[in-house]
Amino acid sequence: MKSKLFSKIALAGAFAAAFSLALAAPEVDQAAIDARYQSDRQACMSQAEAGGVRELCMQEAAAARQAALNGELSGGNRPAELQRNALSRCQVHTNPVDRSACERMVKGEGASVGSVESGGVLRETITVIKPEPAAAGQ
Repeated sequence: MKSKLFSKIALAGAFAAAFSLALAAPEVDQAAIDARYQSDRQACMSQAEAGGVRELCMQEAAAARQAALNGELSGGNRPAELQRNALSRCQVHTNPVDRSACERMVKGEGASVGSVESGGVLRETITVIKPEPAAAGQ
């Protein structure tokens, strides 16, 4: 009798854990993921079979589908996510003035010239730094 009770408690605990994981998992759009996977497979099939490229492509498509189903793969095109990624790239600047200028450019301040199609975008901000007052007696 004790083992049946333990089994029921363990089963209830496992069900509760699985249910809480399901609630914590991000929602996925199964239809969109499947459509993307089919599109990726079509692209793979159109490649010439040379050196296992097609097979590797199919494996990558399947891995991307699985990651998307697990909520590990986002579209990467949400504006907030793009800006957060861009701001994180400013962390390489150890100088606070440089980091601030980088963050301001990411947020759209300053001037931009060029395009990705033309080979790159040049961004410029102007930061006025006031000189420190000279020490007395120099």
